Amino acid sequence: MKNKINLLLITLVSVLGVWLTSCSDDESGVATAVLGTTDNLEFPVTDAVPAIISIAADGDWHVDAPDWITVTPSSGVAGTTDVTIVVSNNERGGVADLPRKYTLVFKGEQKRSIFELTVRQEGDKFRDIQPSSIADVDSMEEESALQFKNLAVLAQTKKGFVGTDGKDFVYVTGDAAQARAGQLIDMFGTKAVNSVGLTEVICDQLTDVKSGSVPDVTPVDITGNIDSYKATKRTLVKATGIYDGTKLVISDKKMGISVVDNPVDCDMSKYAGHILTITGVYSGTASPVVNVIATSVEDLGLNEIIYCMTDFDNWWADYASWTGSGANEGKEIDCIGCDNVNNYLPNLTTPKINGVSPMDILKQKGWSITGSSTFQKMYIRLGATDKQGCLTTPKMPELGDGTEGVKVSFDWCPWRDKAPADGLNYDAVQIVVVVDKGGVETQFPVPALSLAAGASLKWYPVEVDLKGVSLDKNTTITIRPIDDQCMPKYANKGYFRFFLNKVKVFKPGN
Repeated sequence: MKNKINLLLITLVSVLGVWLTSCSDDESGVATAVLGTTDNLEFPVTDAVPAIISIAADGDWHVDAPDWITVTPSSGVAGTTDVTIVVSNNERGGVADLPRKYTLVFKGEQKRSIFELTVRQEGDKFRDIQPSSIADVDSMEEESALQFKNLAVLAQTKKGFVGTDGKDFVYVTGDAAQARAGQLIDMFGTKAVNSVGLTEVICDQLTDVKSGSVPDVTPVDITGNIDSYKATKRTLVKATGIYDGTKLVISDKKMGISVVDNPVDCDMSKYAGHILTITGVYSGTASPVVNVIATSVEDLGLNEIIYCMTDFDNWWADYASWTGSGANEGKEIDCIGCDNVNNYLPNLTTPKINGVSPMDILKQKGWSITGSSTFQKMYIRLGATDKQGCLTTPKMPELGDGTEGVKVSFDWCPWRDKAPADGLNYDAVQIVVVVDKGGVETQFPVPALSLAAGASLKWYPVEVDLKGVSLDKNTTITIRPIDDQCMPKYANKGYFRFFLNKVKVFKPGN
């Protein structure tokens, strides 16, 4: 620890040295730069051991403290100074009081540069607390302590539970959130918020659990107005559509339903291709989905059998905020979304998180790519310069020894020249779906697109009927340019590049 402090001091003094040589002589002796070796200290309720930090400054400095914190010395001069922080016991009536927090500000007389040190002391955050309603919690500050009494549990989910008082709803998570549907619970918790500012509660302790009745609340059906639906708090909603394995797709609507948590006894994966009514608590909107914590799932029957599909949004979710480095740092990685081919198109092997690339994840899922491919959020581009790319599905055991009536659907868009001098022309790429059954290939051409130079980059949905072919468990399906445009067979050399997303192999229901 001493070596670590010394290294920090060396760094601080080096930085201050640069500042000292560049400062003017006016206000001589008054600190304009103050730095410290740590910006956070935590202490127990009682018998706290004093902490020593080092303050480096280029002039005179001082700090003010509340009565429970003693700072020695509370002022200093240019150079480095060891400062001792002492806190008094945090008790009232012989037992722990509420937690304490204060930010010490080390500064010169002129507030040009300050150093802030946050001091926290443990305590009983639930001392003197009074029961709150769900509406009360919605208006509390984040990290506020709270208590619920007789909170009815509407549904137990994989990550916690949904509670209600008959009017409002709360999503409770944490290791202690073990309540089951139909119970009334008393609990202590801490307020949190999700990424869109909606209330969540971390359960610190269940203090009482008993049987009871859950108020009957009618959900709002948002199937018809899902494209415009938003709420400022947790509300109970429902929608009906086709579950494609990742989200609920609603006919003629841009938005769907994404289930971010679901009932503990519900396996969403088994509903792929089914018509569902999903009821749950609103958890924010993130186009193209409305997020819900599902409280119930009603299966209305099979719409289609899905044999395999890409799920880039989930497979590559951790790469959503990935950015390039060097000359590519901060560049957008979404040509279709921004209609801009000057964006960054890294190789599928380039983005890495803990050494794992999007290509690695694709291979783990059984998919394969031959030729060239590049990464986009969250889709791919096949082909680069004059080297073509092909995407191939994994084998699909669910096809058994022979299945007919299978279809393939996907979204695609040709690449468009990036240089205005080239007229923003699209690649004259034509693609084909190739069924490989035991080494015997059957090709299904995809209708060619005729796009005007400069026309917007956008997705073109395709559905290909593999009519007349019986597929089995060893069959694979490839999407690629036609033979004349695809290496190593192609006769017409040139650029035949295209974007691809939402690939699905399926059989419609009866």
